[in-house]
Amino acid sequence: MNGVVSASALIDLAKLSPSLAPPVTICVLCYGDHAPLARRFLSSLYSNTDSRLFRLRIGLNEVVPATCDAIASYSEEYGNIEVFPEARNIFKSPMMRRMFWERPIETRWTIWCDDDAEFIRKDWLIRLAQRIEVQPHVAMWGSIHYCDIPGMEVPEWIRRAKWYLGIPFEMQEGPEEDPAVRILFCEGGFWAVKTSVLRALDWPDPRLIQSCEDMMLGEALRQSQFAIEDFQYGVLINHAKRRNPTAREVTTLF
Repeated sequence: MNGVVSASALIDLAKLSPSLAPPVTICVLCYGDHAPLARRFLSSLYSNTDSRLFRLRIGLNEVVPATCDAIASYSEEYGNIEVFPEARNIFKSPMMRRMFWERPIETRWTIWCDDDAEFIRKDWLIRLAQRIEVQPHVAMWGSIHYCDIPGMEVPEWIRRAKWYLGIPFEMQEGPEEDPAVRILFCEGGFWAVKTSVLRALDWPDPRLIQSCEDMMLGEALRQSQFAIEDFQYGVLINHAKRRNPTAREVTTLF
């Protein structure tokens, strides 16, 4: 064990935050020829988080052998890793769906990370647990942003969703002839959500491929009146250059 916190870490955190009910399930997606990012993520996670407090699921989209070697090393040492490999790049949302549903997550909370996230504080999970305990009604925690989306294409896509419940869109203040839908969401590189909410929404939407999944999750949560709040402590998000930025699936929602 890595000894980041006391030997009774699981019991201690459970007492601190029964609402969190550790362990949590952490999911990360690794892609392509980016083994240094995978190694950095794993090193930062295990050096800043007691391994008894989480189960780690790793999606592998067309990764190189060096990434697999790094994961195997941590898996042998800690024994809390489950891998979801794909020989080709099936993109973010299809892999997320496989990771969530192929073997349903059993923990009360699920944390999603992109491989360019980096943990930098040893008490990040304790801080998150404290926030969850104080505000148990909150369904999702992460770095909150908003986006104004003009036109009707995205609203129509949302209206066709199974999770769309007819709640009127929040509109950007501006000229009536150029309306835009305002969407509040947690940035997709790191977020924590109640697993029961993922089940209720059947998330991710199977129509999603790579882009906009974080914004659409924000709207799906709003449609069901699930609350989101800001949490950024102890983790760096989007801490690398974007990979595969020109792929068709990156630039389109549909």
